[in-house]
Amino acid sequence: MMYLKLSIRNAKRSFINYLLYVATMTILLAIIEVSNCITIIGESAGFQVISLPLLIAAIQIVLVGYIDLFLLKQRAKEFASYLLLGMEKKKLTRLFLCEVLLIGFCCYLAGTTIGFSIYGFWYFREPLHEMKHCGFLYGKSMFYTFLFFGLIETVCSFRLGRRLGKLQIRELMYEKNRNQGVKNIGNYKKWGIIFLLCFVCFIGCVGSIVFLPEVYIVYPVSVAAIPLLISVFAFYKWVFGCLYAYRRMKSVRIYQKDRLYITANVTSNFKTAAMVNAVFCICFLFSWGSFVTGILILQPEFQLFDTAMRQWMGTSQISICIVFLVIYFSILSLQQMIEVRQSSKSNWIMCCMGKSSKQIARLVNQQIAMKLSSPMIMALLIILFCIPLLNGKMNFILPASLNHILLKLTGEFGACIMFFYICYFGIVSAMSRRYIYPSD
Repeated sequence: MMYLKLSIRNAKRSFINYLLYVATMTILLAIIEVSNCITIIGESAGFQVISLPLLIAAIQIVLVGYIDLFLLKQRAKEFASYLLLGMEKKKLTRLFLCEVLLIGFCCYLAGTTIGFSIYGFWYFREPLHEMKHCGFLYGKSMFYTFLFFGLIETVCSFRLGRRLGKLQIRELMYEKNRNQGVKNIGNYKKWGIIFLLCFVCFIGCVGSIVFLPEVYIVYPVSVAAIPLLISVFAFYKWVFGCLYAYRRMKSVRIYQKDRLYITANVTSNFKTAAMVNAVFCICFLFSWGSFVTGILILQPEFQLFDTAMRQWMGTSQISICIVFLVIYFSILSLQQMIEVRQSSKSNWIMCCMGKSSKQIARLVNQQIAMKLSSPMIMALLIILFCIPLLNGKMNFILPASLNHILLKLTGEFGACIMFFYICYFGIVSAMSRRYIYPSD
């Protein structure tokens, strides 16, 4: 009982630290709940219907593991105080695990409620077979979701408990990134040439898909992914190389306003940043593809499958889209939190040099905004070039009622991205405030 009271008190006091954890857990548990509802209503069984929740659970274990580690490092000083006051390490472990499980259970309740509400909004208007009683469906789907929740929490708690058992309080997280440099500052130019050639090749493949007879479409489809992946990688190597060269040339303009601070922040680890942005750009493109595919399958005019299979496949694709977006924004947000925490001393130095707290906050928010949006740049470039061409091709293939459906779905996906972006930007900005105002 004492652990529960302490856990509730600590959870309330440290709620800002848990925002990222709460958002990730709630969204992914809501997707699992929707998947379970479809399984129950469709009276389906077998590996194909549990594969999606298992995939989400596996991803969630990895994400929550990283977030738990971040929370542990955030609370290291607090835990040191408990140990100095005489608390045993085992009791400290139980206290923290109880706190995390309490927050997780609240996320479970919120996630199942949101997921069931989404399912009801989508599907109760067109019931499959005989619509089961709402309360029975909710209870059974909650039970299935609880099994996955239990699996996630068991694995994460075991890993976190082992980590806490080995914890040396004096080892607080503060890793200074080493700047990455290159011998030849002009290397970025060759990446620019590679990007241009591969991007032109990719656009040529898309044009072939649109204009060639259907017999020959299989050839450009089979090779289009190769220039796409190379162009994404080369684009970010080129962009970050350009920024690094701009910084090293020490142009007079770089010292105006806050350009030096922003450029130095972006290019301090530019090789790693280029790779990370390329990976998340591909993740973003997969998310867009899953969203478009899922919504298309759910259209009544799309009659390739029966109703049950259509709803299952469409919802699975949309769920995969949301999972990719959660991975995208959660990992980038976590990286930003770590970077902002590491630069807290720099904020203090800028404060001593005359920067106001509002100016520092504006700089940090600009940094957060750029890091969250930079992987989208190449993805948006690809989408803007490809969508008009592919939309015209689909107008010939699909029924007249689905004319320009690709443009509409891309707009809806953009609205979804804006929603996620605003939510995660707000979360990271709120969690960063303690490092923006070093004098507090």
